[in-house]
Amino acid sequence: MAGGMTMEALLAPWGIPAPAKAAGGLAMDSREVVKGGIFLAVTGEQGHGLDYLDDAMAAGAELVVYEPSSQWNDAAVAARCAAAGIRSEKLPDLHLYVSEIAARYFGYPGKALRVIGVTGTDGKTSVVHYIAQLLSALGVQCGVLGTLGYGLPGQLKPTRHTTADPVSVQQQLQTLAQAGAKAVAMEVSSHALAQGRVTAVPFHTAVLTYLGRDHLDYHGSLEAYAAAKRKLFLWPGLACRVLNTDDTFGAGLAMLDDGVAVSRYGANKSNEWQVCGVQPVADGLSMQIAHAGKTHTLHVPLMGAFNAANVLAAVAAASWDQSAEEVLTATSAIRSVPGRMERFIGADGPLVIVDYAHTPGALESVLKALRQHTTGQLWCVFGCGGDRDKGKRTLMGEVASHLADRVVLTNDNPRGESPVAIIEDICARIPDRSGVSVELDRARAIADVISQADAKDVVLVAGKGHETVQWLGQQAVPFSDREQVEQQLLRRAG
Repeated sequence: MAGGMTMEALLAPWGIPAPAKAAGGLAMDSREVVKGGIFLAVTGEQGHGLDYLDDAMAAGAELVVYEPSSQWNDAAVAARCAAAGIRSEKLPDLHLYVSEIAARYFGYPGKALRVIGVTGTDGKTSVVHYIAQLLSALGVQCGVLGTLGYGLPGQLKPTRHTTADPVSVQQQLQTLAQAGAKAVAMEVSSHALAQGRVTAVPFHTAVLTYLGRDHLDYHGSLEAYAAAKRKLFLWPGLACRVLNTDDTFGAGLAMLDDGVAVSRYGANKSNEWQVCGVQPVADGLSMQIAHAGKTHTLHVPLMGAFNAANVLAAVAAASWDQSAEEVLTATSAIRSVPGRMERFIGADGPLVIVDYAHTPGALESVLKALRQHTTGQLWCVFGCGGDRDKGKRTLMGEVASHLADRVVLTNDNPRGESPVAIIEDICARIPDRSGVSVELDRARAIADVISQADAKDVVLVAGKGHETVQWLGQQAVPFSDREQVEQQLLRRAG
């Protein structure tokens, strides 16, 4: 532990009596508890950390600090811990303090880094990786925290969530600082902001992609979802906001007058960074960017005109203490992100794109972008997740049926819901289903489409992107769209 701080000193600000000895570790996940460590148990979406108390004790926890809950009797918790020779202490609203506790434990690693937080409905992963690629190309070692993992570019370790739990976030920041990173670009989800997972992260820059519809199963309304996102842009100590002013939410944030620097990007001429034009070319995009009275032409190996905005967001964020000319030149180092408009081409096969698009807005953007590359038919293979926002299903069905020539509906992490019921929700507002078919087996759906599509066709496999499992009920079955596409293109080529 940084500085050899004892458990007693670590937890003193919250009035928690604790042993005057160093902790072996700190964890919210019982699977990460180590001998002599502290287990922090809070109330979560699916249960309580105390549900895993026995596992934490078996792993060797020295101290259990827990959030009181009506589902748990304090005396019973104390008795169970005492029987195992383990100390337990309760702290009301513990979830609000975990980020600060973890930051103290790891020595406030964020202070050694320029932390760039990226939020928005879609595009977070791409923007984060583009920022890291740009800064690294400019000689500023920049780490990544997000959906694809954490670490330095090309050396990512997997994570379970878009934004990790508060303890893991601080541990990951410490790992990056110790590895020599000077900056870090991290995805900041609405869940993380609402739950206080990043409370003690000293964000320097906050970046907005755009605000659409997502996660209403958790937030309950678009207003609550927007309020969660807004927190990042009102962060204490924030130095810069990078805002997409083509987006109403972003334009509103740009009106804040509180001394925080603002860098605007988008198609509006008043922006510091303006997209003047985007042309699809054989190997990606040709972009015209206006900045400081000059127009620049950039070539990036990315598909989808919407990626121009993602690139510009990254450029604006990277330009805080770098020459704009140098940052624009460094865009030649930008590369696509796995599962984000990722291209797969086989001999005499169709062009197949794997993308994470799982919201109405993202699916619409991707299909419109691919139409520009399609000389034959445009196919769309997708589904919707179970136990998630049901309201977006009909919207995604409408978008796909309107913009694609052929739609194949399939499973996409149905979890505890009926796959058939999910498909019915998607189809509810599709007036003409003549171009729509259903194949619940996702592997078979991908195989059928690739075998049927003409060489001039374009196939979009949407929704899962980089994911490597399919959630069927409570079981995570190994499954990768990327691997399935590669296999089927090889099979088609003989």
